[in-house]
Amino acid sequence: MPTPEELERIKLGPQSPQQRVWWDRYSHHNLEQWRQVCDERADACTALIKRGRPSDMLDQVETRAATEGGAFGEFLQHCHQVPGWVDFDILEEGSRVFKRYAPLQGLVLLCSSLVEGYAYNKPAQVLVATGRLQKDVTRRIYETGQLLHNMVGKDNIAPGSAGHRTLMEVRLTHSSVRQFLWHSGKWDVEKYDQPINQEDMAGTVLEFDFMVARGIERLGVNLSTEEKSLMQYFWRYAGYVLGVKEGLLPASLDEQEMLALQLATHLYNPTPDSEKLAKALLRDMAKEPPFHLPEGVLIAFSEFLIGPVVAKDINMHATAADRAKVRLIREAIRLAAKGRYLAPTALQKLLEQGNHRMRRKNIFDGLGGDPSQFAFRSLA
Repeated sequence: MPTPEELERIKLGPQSPQQRVWWDRYSHHNLEQWRQVCDERADACTALIKRGRPSDMLDQVETRAATEGGAFGEFLQHCHQVPGWVDFDILEEGSRVFKRYAPLQGLVLLCSSLVEGYAYNKPAQVLVATGRLQKDVTRRIYETGQLLHNMVGKDNIAPGSAGHRTLMEVRLTHSSVRQFLWHSGKWDVEKYDQPINQEDMAGTVLEFDFMVARGIERLGVNLSTEEKSLMQYFWRYAGYVLGVKEGLLPASLDEQEMLALQLATHLYNPTPDSEKLAKALLRDMAKEPPFHLPEGVLIAFSEFLIGPVVAKDINMHATAADRAKVRLIREAIRLAAKGRYLAPTALQKLLEQGNHRMRRKNIFDGLGGDPSQFAFRSLA
């Protein structure tokens, strides 16, 4: 559900002819059609390979592409084909923004993006059916952290980089989950549409850029338009590599807002599963690095970040004491952000590098310190 401010924005509707074009492009009718479309290139591969760890599945695809070509070659060709609008210098600047705010990005993803995403009932049913975020919750979160870490490492998400490879591994993982659900008898297509369909995938991209930017600002940081544009641009290309159709990858912040508002009002439908998934997430991540925050404070952050409507609908309520702690932390974040604006570029780059190293350590520790057992082969 959009925030109270976004609900007011929806009432206003499109404010220009161009916004009207985007509003109609992402109408509920059109989004409903995207719910029947998945990722034919990835699905053609996973129908023919053995399901396993993400890195193992990509190994299989690469080996068979070299010997057979066909669907395997087409998948790799699409992943490595760079759209004409991509500028790698801009992507590098985008990766710097995510490193700059890495700790806040992680907090917002944990307490806002994922929690709010569970209130979108149809996409959340994939997690219910597979049990992926009810079993070994912390590992799933650290694996997501590994993806995000690799995406802003050396060469960020340019073809050939660790980040690009990890995105391909995630794309095959999504497809293997579809194959599992299609053949398990556990998935009701009539009720929930295709699993991990194009609308769901576009929503995931929004969780990592639109909702992250929104959450960081709620925490007291005044992101510049340039920073938000860089975040959106970075994930536009990441979404392409993940298999999202270009028709669902907005080319600007204004267009992104139209998609976000339409998608939220189309999918928002919290159920008891929403509350169960959200509370399991915060319970299992309590006192875990990098935040080491108790469950009550995580709940208070979530209540604040997702807003009163969602908090009420999924029964996410904090104590007065924990809300006070969150207010103090937010004030510290606000003051630190002001100091960063005054820091010279060289110092900002050092802080970004420090954030990157710290995230690497947290992931290494959280996944057990044995890279051979990590879901993704690389750790940038």
